[in-house]
Amino acid sequence: MGAGMALVVAGALLWKTQEVTTGVRAGLNTCASIVIPSLFPFMVLAGILSTTSVGQVLSSGVWKLTHRLIPLPRQLGAVFLMSFLGGFPVGARMLSDLVKQKRIDPDTASRALCFCVNAGPSFLISAVGVNMLGSGPAGLALLGAQVASALVIARLSFPKRREFPVGPTPPYPPFANAFVESVRSACGGILSICAFVITFSAITALLRSTGLLEAMARGLGEMTGMETSFALALFTGILEVTAGCLNASALGGEQGFLLCAFLVSFSSLSILFQVRSCFPVDSPVQFRRLAGSRFLHGALTTGFASLLFRLLPSAALPAGNFSGALIPKTTPHMAATTLCLICMCTILVLFPSRQRG
Repeated sequence: MGAGMALVVAGALLWKTQEVTTGVRAGLNTCASIVIPSLFPFMVLAGILSTTSVGQVLSSGVWKLTHRLIPLPRQLGAVFLMSFLGGFPVGARMLSDLVKQKRIDPDTASRALCFCVNAGPSFLISAVGVNMLGSGPAGLALLGAQVASALVIARLSFPKRREFPVGPTPPYPPFANAFVESVRSACGGILSICAFVITFSAITALLRSTGLLEAMARGLGEMTGMETSFALALFTGILEVTAGCLNASALGGEQGFLLCAFLVSFSSLSILFQVRSCFPVDSPVQFRRLAGSRFLHGALTTGFASLLFRLLPSAALPAGNFSGALIPKTTPHMAATTLCLICMCTILVLFPSRQRG
């Protein structure tokens, strides 16, 4: 069956080469205009926090503020904070580092993943709020709804205070070494993230060009009474969150706003694969809990967003201002620049400088 599926995909790629190429270019443009600028600095910062005593101090500070509301282990304070500030895979990468260092156990990481995979403020406020929905307050409402949803899931994931078995804390490396390793690790992480963004952009373009995406949307609409345009935005967002939010914002009104709220917390298959790539192949961390939590996270965020939508002034979310235009048209220069940046990250990851004895 796998071989047959591979032949079908190969045939579709040869049949729709131009459309898939356009999808790849759109994915490269997304990486250059959104993914790399918004994520890379935070991934470097997350690496530094995970490998230096600064992260331990920050974790203790956040824990003191949250432990009465949510009985999180002290080691998760910095991860909890950075998952809101950095964007989708930053929290997952920090959890992977903590498991590798044996500072938390795999079960704790599996539970924490359910609420430490969130969209960052830059994506929610600037990309979705201002550029897609045409409203900064709408972006702030999405951020508030997602934070509230993550807090609820955190409380459900850690319902009571208990002892968390952890191994001995390894000695921290010198800051210069930690900085170099953090940059190198961030390069590897951003390379993997871009690879998934480009892949799912190509898959979406292929499904759309063959008519399968529209057929699925029409089928769902006939079964549920859902509008085809809404179902199409939903399916697109399940594959890749940025493209889904673009389609959702084009719907306009409250339904577009609430669909964006669901998609940014569901986070898409692309994000789930990005999170999985942050951990070794043989990692003992379980990811089924994360996959199941995405629906709850999306539903809770949608509910909180519905309440906050009532508080938005009518002028903050004007009807008809949903252009759906976030990403400018891809140019050869943009694609070439992004390819060069990805190649440089690859060289840095695959050919690290040798340490002198």
